[in-house]
Amino acid sequence: MLKVVVVGLGRFGSTLAVHLSREGAEVLAVDRSSRLVEAVAEDVTVGVGFDATDLNNLKAYDVGTMDVGVVAIGENFESSVLVTMHLKNLGVPLVYAKALNEMQESVLLRVGADQVLKPEEDMGERLASHLLHDSVVDFVELPDGFSLRRIRVPEEWCDKSLEELGLLGKFKLNLVQVRRTLPAEHEGADPTFERTPLPDGSMVLRAGDEIDVIGPDNELKKYD
Repeated sequence: MLKVVVVGLGRFGSTLAVHLSREGAEVLAVDRSSRLVEAVAEDVTVGVGFDATDLNNLKAYDVGTMDVGVVAIGENFESSVLVTMHLKNLGVPLVYAKALNEMQESVLLRVGADQVLKPEEDMGERLASHLLHDSVVDFVELPDGFSLRRIRVPEEWCDKSLEELGLLGKFKLNLVQVRRTLPAEHEGADPTFERTPLPDGSMVLRAGDEIDVIGPDNELKKYD
């Protein structure tokens, strides 16, 4: 289960926290304002009111064990910087931070943010889907009820050609590309990938392959 800490519960942060929780993530929602915490408390795993710029408060809630941190503080940029630094120093592997302009973006990247967001009001829900489902392209605009997703090839599809599988006809999935892990050049080397966009029907899928597909959300849920 994905574990996410969201610091700052304005419109963006609260939307993100609630949507992540509804989709099955474990969410720690944090804000100084008890009013804002209370507004999401019933819709997230844990909602707490404390000052996240105090490192001891973050340690008390084991924030270092989270998979993702999102710093969604709106107006206090100094606090955003401090919280971003704290999350990285505690060992959170992936930290997103909200910025209002390019200057803030530059500073947040320098202090450790892995990605900086300059969100519109509706980006909270889109980011949640990106984190949960590893979308191939960030925030792709598709009709309601459809998504672009990366899924691991199910065992029963392995060693079969795309023509045999008939993904579109049988599974309502439109294949965009196949992503295949290549053997490491030497022990300890980082993995490399071979990407085949719009492959023809003769391509045979292998165990460990990932495919990027567009399809109905109710079909894609079967491959979570």
